[in-house]
Amino acid sequence: MFHLDIPVANFTISDNAKRGIEKLRQAFNEKSTDPAAVLMIGWGRAMPNSGSSSENVVVGFYGQSEVPKIADALQDVSGLKIFFFATPKDYPNFAGKVLDFNDHRGFFLRIP
Repeated sequence: MFHLDIPVANFTISDNAKRGIEKLRQAFNEKSTDPAAVLMIGWGRAMPNSGSSSENVVVGFYGQSEVPKIADALQDVSGLKIFFFATPKDYPNFAGKVLDFNDHRGFFLRIP
């Protein structure tokens, strides 16, 4: 069952991003006792105590133990199962874009 309040993913994932995701999965698994099971893609904000804030796409994982909590909200995007998290305000940031990755910038959204 799919929750109506979960936004439908409105972007795709490049092959470069898929390779970056696998690098991130390996790093996650090296540091966690709960293996990476579900990819999470969302929008995040960094608000340091000093300096200006920034925002960008965020890529992470839910561990295996967390899957039952989110199983009903998983979507397939470009062949990957993901949990997509975007508020109504942030949802347009993804519209029609491609999640991409390079070693210099990390993960980013680009116009195809």
